[in-house]
Amino acid sequence: MPPFIRSALRTAIAGVLLLAAHAANADDVVILSAAAVRPALSQLPAMAEKASGARVALSFGNAAAIHSMVVDGKRADIVILPPRQLTALIGHGHLSADGRVDLGIVRLGVAVRAGSTAPAVGTAEQFKQAMLAAASFGMPDPADGSTSSQHMMKILNELGIAEAMKPKIRHFKDGTQALNALGKGEIALTIAPMTSIRVVPGVALAGPLPNALQSLTVYAAAMSRKSASAPAKAVMATLTSPAFAAVLRDKGIDPP
Repeated sequence: MPPFIRSALRTAIAGVLLLAAHAANADDVVILSAAAVRPALSQLPAMAEKASGARVALSFGNAAAIHSMVVDGKRADIVILPPRQLTALIGHGHLSADGRVDLGIVRLGVAVRAGSTAPAVGTAEQFKQAMLAAASFGMPDPADGSTSSQHMMKILNELGIAEAMKPKIRHFKDGTQALNALGKGEIALTIAPMTSIRVVPGVALAGPLPNALQSLTVYAAAMSRKSASAPAKAVMATLTSPAFAAVLRDKGIDPP
């Protein structure tokens, strides 16, 4: 099977599984979001219902999968993605530019199995040595469009260790799956959004990626052009409220 067909098939399957796992009622406000902000968004349904009575249905995936789902016409009242993907969706008429808002910035961190000895990763050289010393390294497949995995491949090439790391790399469907494998001891090291590392059982944060290698990803929200309902607008108001900004900070998402 040609690589481009395999990639498209993986994205399609991810999208189907995503929607099937988060079925929404007809009157729910449906949010499709990149998984990096999931720890904060998990508190949104209760906050939105308390503030306005609006009910929220959340679905998560990597940025490429969410983008594809919106392009394919999957139901979404609000979409949360990095600005590049949002801008593309706005430009093609899927989302509205009016009311688009930056929610926060997510940093990448180095994750190890909880209870293991965490390597020093404070500098680029320390991180390089930690990678070379690791018995195995897990990451989402870059072909599937994961923001963090694409950045990781760039780093490995810049550090000159891409070839040395090839035998150690295991690819996973997404970052959460890689973190779960780390927690079970199936891999020794992974890189993931710090927001995700904080909530997956069995893993610990060795430290943020060094500043010279760091990726600061902004996540923003925009409404569908087809969704101008009062409940959707009320949920956007909750997303942009001071109360939710406090939740974002508490979950490790920096102000934009």
